[in-house]
Amino acid sequence: MGWVRCSKASAAEIKKREETMNTPLNKIASIIAFIIGTLSIFAGVLAMMGWEPGYFVLNWLPVYNFILGVLTVFIPAILLWKNSKYAMSAAAATFGIHVIVTLLLLTVFRGTVAANSVGAMISRLVTWLIILALMFFQSRKSNLYGDKVNVR
Repeated sequence: MGWVRCSKASAAEIKKREETMNTPLNKIASIIAFIIGTLSIFAGVLAMMGWEPGYFVLNWLPVYNFILGVLTVFIPAILLWKNSKYAMSAAAATFGIHVIVTLLLLTVFRGTVAANSVGAMISRLVTWLIILALMFFQSRKSNLYGDKVNVR
């Protein structure tokens, strides 16, 4: 019988794979974040290119949608997928920014913003609440079973 030699690098890779596989709710949250970010990018680009939805659109709202869509795809979605320790902070910050903008639309721009725009912002808030809930339940499950979070 021969012994199979296992290098430190391969043991670390195995451990990383196991940690990543033990985070299905974060993977689902990452996919949802990627989808909502991509939809925001498309909506922002369409409106910035002159698409008329049939209702008044505040001139800065498509730019906001585009920028936050890009940030969502490249920051929270990736951090969630990698199970990074910064994923919760990124998701909470994204949710917080959406809350602030929604409150602005409901107060400062109350008479000028279209109901469709407010509805889109509320759907984003609900989506991010779902993402945060998935992350919360994943962290509880991970703590219960002793899984670890990647430090990257």
